[in-house]
Amino acid sequence: MPLVAAFEAASETPQNDLRESLTHGFHAFPARMHPAIARVLLRELSIGPSSRVLDPFCGSGTVLIEAMLAGWKSLGSDLDPLALRLARVKTERRDLRSRERFLDELERVGDASTKRVRERVDTRADLSASERQWYEIHTLKELAGILAEIREVRDGRDRRALEMVFSAIVVKFSQQRAETAERPTDKRIRKGLPTEFFMRKGNELADRWALLADALPEHSHAPRLVLSDARVLPHTLAGEFRCDLILTSPPYGGTYDYLHHHARRHAWLGIQSKALREGEIGARRHLSPDEPLRGEQPRARWDRELSAALVALRELMRPEATMVLLIGDAEIGRERVPADQQLERLAGPAELEVVAVASQSRPDWRGGLPRREHLVALRARV
Repeated sequence: MPLVAAFEAASETPQNDLRESLTHGFHAFPARMHPAIARVLLRELSIGPSSRVLDPFCGSGTVLIEAMLAGWKSLGSDLDPLALRLARVKTERRDLRSRERFLDELERVGDASTKRVRERVDTRADLSASERQWYEIHTLKELAGILAEIREVRDGRDRRALEMVFSAIVVKFSQQRAETAERPTDKRIRKGLPTEFFMRKGNELADRWALLADALPEHSHAPRLVLSDARVLPHTLAGEFRCDLILTSPPYGGTYDYLHHHARRHAWLGIQSKALREGEIGARRHLSPDEPLRGEQPRARWDRELSAALVALRELMRPEATMVLLIGDAEIGRERVPADQQLERLAGPAELEVVAVASQSRPDWRGGLPRREHLVALRARV
């Protein structure tokens, strides 16, 4: 099982290497799988042209992009509509003519936004009062103007792509401290700077599309994307799907809150986040020792959530299929829960067995002892 080789490939390949990035690095997304991990595993676990991979926590689409490059058919699902919108844009195969049309629209939006700023057009942001507080007034108006111009784009693909360009810059121009730090901070942003960054990011996307188009084989397979909680994915797919490989990175228990990390983006783009608010598994907000669910202890909740996902995903595997999970140790309150040991406990009830494990240390976000990250391979128990 090539798990160690996948970790080694990731450590040898810097994230900012353009030859490796393609569209991967276009938009910030917490805890993305390193592309080299997906690349090695897809290469080594392929059974040929008919190979089919599932990523049930697809996020921004790392596995799906690498599947296209490797000739796999793929299906990605996620509970967050933003993730699916972003994955769709990042996996687009755009030819030169299509990229040029996109760049024409980008320039039109940029010019119109610059004119709005210069003429001090009073554009209202369709945000709640609590959301508007995250922005300086002039920045709020400028961002609202950019989005208003995007909404005038007729071509649906270009409009959706420009929305993701907008999404890529929103947090930077809010008063939110960082992508994964929801605390406010004091930023001084001059007029016109959001538009400049929007234009820069749009040109970056076009360049990354060109790199992807050049790298893709002639007959690559566009991914299928489905909005679904992983725990009910067999029901969502209505029994029509089976795969040869599940390759995914489930949430690291108690580490991230994707609902909060993308709150600014959801608000601007009109994304309804109720399902994510109620159904996000492993969320830090749910696994705090201060917020038990109806008396259920946080560690028991994390076991229940991950176990339900394993049971559901087992249904989608062909008899000889492999499941490979990239997962970090959980942080449940003040307790560190080793993810490899947790999966050993939960595999049996899900009719799975662990067949290989590779582990490496990662820096702890709290500044404490290193946290371990694992690649865990499982197969159906016969």
